Amino acid sequence: MEFLGALVYLFGMSQTLEKRVEELEHKLAELTKSVTARKPRKKDWKRTFGLSRGDDGFKEMVILGRQYRQSLRDKGNGAGS
Repeated sequence: MEFLGALVYLFGMSQTLEKRVEELEHKLAELTKSVTARKPRKKDWKRTFGLSRGDDGFKEMVILGRQYRQSLRDKGNGAGS
């Protein structure tokens, strides 16, 4: 009797899994269709210009980059201007 119960359980689980997989495949097809239907965005530097204005992390990055390049010049490694 225990074996029969296990078979019933497995059959029910496989039906549930099959339904879930079908739903996922349908959603994936919809997402794929929507992504391929999109027009590619034009890359434009003007869209990103100024996004870091007022960002303290960006300011720190610029300062650290400047210090690093200066340290290379001081060592005579010929790094940039």
